[in-house]
Amino acid sequence: MKTKRNSTTSKAGIGKEIRKWRAMRGLLQKQLAHAAGMEVAQLCAIENDRNSPSVKTVARIAAALRISTAQLFAAPGRGDGHLSDAPQAKPIRAQSFEATPIMRLPGKEKLLSKIDAARMEKAIVAAAEAEAAQQIDIPTSLPVAFPVIVNEGGAEQLSHFLRAHLDIGSAVVRDVQHLFEDHGVRILHDASLTDKKPSVTFHSPARRDFTVFLTNAFDDKPWRRDFLLLTEIGRIFVFAAKNFETFTETDRSRRFAHHFAATFLQPAAAVRTTVYSLRVKPGDWTFELLLRLKKRFGVSAQAFNIRLKELGLITAAKHEEFNRRIGELCKAPDFVEPMPDAGLPENRRGDLEALLP
Repeated sequence: MKTKRNSTTSKAGIGKEIRKWRAMRGLLQKQLAHAAGMEVAQLCAIENDRNSPSVKTVARIAAALRISTAQLFAAPGRGDGHLSDAPQAKPIRAQSFEATPIMRLPGKEKLLSKIDAARMEKAIVAAAEAEAAQQIDIPTSLPVAFPVIVNEGGAEQLSHFLRAHLDIGSAVVRDVQHLFEDHGVRILHDASLTDKKPSVTFHSPARRDFTVFLTNAFDDKPWRRDFLLLTEIGRIFVFAAKNFETFTETDRSRRFAHHFAATFLQPAAAVRTTVYSLRVKPGDWTFELLLRLKKRFGVSAQAFNIRLKELGLITAAKHEEFNRRIGELCKAPDFVEPMPDAGLPENRRGDLEALLP
């Protein structure tokens, strides 16, 4: 059912203004959402202008920000006289940002020096000086009752725990970078990073925060970029489990970080609900359908095919067939993520249009 035009606000910029006011107030998304009596995922969608909030919702958000609805549509800080109680950004001192990488690659100890770690530390200081002070809201020091077990089962448990902490449940997250930035993780892009080392994370002990550097090579491949970012988040928890000591990457820690990324992006409940809502049986899959549905979770075709197998939602024969086809495509020198064909069965079209962004 379509909402009446006069009961919703325009999409033009309201989300951006809410984000500005929230930053001025020094609030996390989770804090503002709770104050406004709404879900974090709903506020995230509004801030990124994917949803148009109703006038009633805007009023609740404005009240939580301690401003009028009219002020919300004006740029914050223009002599409105209502920001005296807002937290002020504290000056950042460069010496508090002595940062070290959280991970080493075996046999590639000189790789980081090629990337120029000193230059990256300067970039961290510059970024910190330009932003309001924000404490990280990622619980790297987990409760004793929930230790990080560096295996695939532990990775999936961690993804459940972190999603619960972030108050997003099993919701499909389309703005992974914004989600973690809003919870205090600094994310910077660096042109010097390559496929050999596409990401690196620095830890600042004095401030107990993290800065993730990602290569610019995946700016046009959001599924690859988001998976890379979440892999680094997984490594942060390995780093914390190692008593915040720089660790050497192993096959085990790599599998842990990758599985954490895959399960965070594709929570079991969301994948099952999507597949069941389309009434797709394990033997009903077509390559076309797989390519279309993987877009819902912002992952590669290979990652989605693996997740379907893990959850018992696809037959072994279909999984192997798709794995072979994806593998053949990967061998091409100009490989790009496969896209769905133009054709689509009539009985699937309406359901898919409702599911996909």
